[in-house]
Amino acid sequence: MFHRLIATVLCALLPAVALASQRGDVFRHAKASTVLIVAVNETTHSVSLGSGFFVDADGLLVTNAHVIEDSQRLHLYVRDQFVYSTPEVVAIDADLDLAAVRIKSSGVDALILAEDLPAEGTEVIAVGYSRIQDILQMGFALHPTISTGTVGGVAEGRSRANGRPVSFIQTTGVLNFGNSGGPLVREDSGEVAGMLVQTVPFLEKARDQSGAAIGSVRMQSGIGYSIPASVIRQWLSSHDLIPRPISGPPRAVRSDDRGWSGVAQVADRSFATGHLLYTIAMAIHEDADLLNLAIRHYEAAAARHPDAPWVSRNIGLAYASVGRWNQALAAYLNALKHTPYDADLHTDAGFAWQRTGHPAPAVESYRAAIRLNPHAGRAHNYLGTLLMEKGQLDDAVLEFHHALESEPTSALAAYNLGLVLEAKGLREDAMATWESFLQKGGAVPDQGGWSLKIREAAARLKHAADPSSVTAVPTSAR
Repeated sequence: MFHRLIATVLCALLPAVALASQRGDVFRHAKASTVLIVAVNETTHSVSLGSGFFVDADGLLVTNAHVIEDSQRLHLYVRDQFVYSTPEVVAIDADLDLAAVRIKSSGVDALILAEDLPAEGTEVIAVGYSRIQDILQMGFALHPTISTGTVGGVAEGRSRANGRPVSFIQTTGVLNFGNSGGPLVREDSGEVAGMLVQTVPFLEKARDQSGAAIGSVRMQSGIGYSIPASVIRQWLSSHDLIPRPISGPPRAVRSDDRGWSGVAQVADRSFATGHLLYTIAMAIHEDADLLNLAIRHYEAAAARHPDAPWVSRNIGLAYASVGRWNQALAAYLNALKHTPYDADLHTDAGFAWQRTGHPAPAVESYRAAIRLNPHAGRAHNYLGTLLMEKGQLDDAVLEFHHALESEPTSALAAYNLGLVLEAKGLREDAMATWESFLQKGGAVPDQGGWSLKIREAAARLKHAADPSSVTAVPTSAR
């Protein structure tokens, strides 16, 4: 009798255990398929953060157009451990608010786009990187969030650019900014029901202890709208982007399950978190607090991977950004032990030697970079500044010419070339160099504001009535 009771209890529990296991697999697979997208606008010094998800095992992913459309640079963070800095934007549609991006990789975790609209009451999860910047500033590492919700039905809305009538899936649940572009996944099948595009905020009255209104607070209503998976399917098909079919249920994802190929920098979560913080900090005028947070995470990664050159290189860049040049130099030299044929790394090491007061090894590092890559524009430019400081003006002119030939849109190289020509007394040549650059490439945004400096220097020469009255020549810039 007792054994029969135990068997009855086990039979009752097994379906619940199996359902919990399946639900866990759906959650893990959805998280592994979702990526963080960081879009940098170098003109406005702003960063857009959003989510996206793979729809093809060969690296095709989709997101919202509004996440990436105003950016010059994109970084994708996959599985919170892999950084892709040169993804290809395959297609973008501002009206439907859809974009397709591809990375060079194979075997990525991808989600299946459902063919039909979900029924009312369907349980769903929203996966994404909501409020990720706030989370990082609290000291936590990079990780996605999952919010559960329920489908309320299909709601008629308007397309983003042209105002055409379009349908959206309405859901209720806890949703936040940063979920944009992430998948809305059915709990029962693991298929994508839609892509989250917007949530509904509202203003709540804030009151003091006596109950008097003291202002308003922006709140999230828990109501969200998603682009149906069927619309995404049709849009991809119209661009000849047919996701490779994926058969079978979502597979369980292990924390050590990599299976990646391509050019991604493989690193752990600490490295990816440091890279993300550094990217945001440099985009918004080198924010010191974010840079120091980045260094903390890089140092944690370096403790786990002391001989990984990509970790040493990136922590060196972070140290350099906060003026810790001795530590930056040590990091670069450690990286060079493992990647001695990296021209950019030799250039970074040379600049660190220069900033720590060692011009001789700096020159050697720059020349090593140029031997490895004759078109290393930064190395030519930095070497030119050293030669100019030593009074070797003819050699400096050659280096700045090489720098500008290697990078024709480099305002920094054009500025320095004009300065050294002016220092040689060739003011007409300096003016011609600056005016030619402004005509050809002066409209290209540059992070250091060198185009503006060129305009100011050209105006100074142009308005100098007497050559002898020209003020002292500025020091070359790095």
